[in-house]
Parts: sequence; C-alpha cells; structure tokens
Amino acid sequence: MRLRLIPNAKRVFWRSWTSRILIVGGFLTAAEAALPYLAGMDLISPEIFPLVTFGVVFAAFVARYILQESLYHDDE
Repeated sequence: MRLRLIPNAKRVFWRSWTSRILIVGGFLTAAEAALPYLAGMDLISPEIFPLVTFGVVFAAFVARYILQESLYHDDE
C-alpha cells in the first residue's frame, strides 16, 4: 500500500480545527516533558497539566468528526 496525501492537503492543514488543536496538543506535550526541568516555575500545577493536555487532544479527536465547512468552500 502506497501512502499519498489528499489532493487538498495544504488547505486542510491551514483550515482544519483538528490541525490547529493537534499543534497545541503537541506544544503541551513538549511542555509536559520539560516541566520537571522547570521546577521553580509554577505556571500550572504538575498534577493538572496532564489533564489539560488530555483535554486538548480529546478536543482534536472530537473536532475530527465535526463538519468543517471552511475546507469545502472556496472563499479565500
């Protein structure tokens, strides 16, 4: 099986909620990994941070199933 991008991959990347939410989730995951090294900074509690990250990633999962009309209309 050969993997190929969808024909409108660039448009989907820039306009889909899923892409944006997953980018935020990626940053949160990276911040979670760095959190032990930033012990003196209490921006968010280490007990709460994984829940926030989970919430963002779950939102991306839900957004994947919501119709995103901006992907189908040519109003650029």
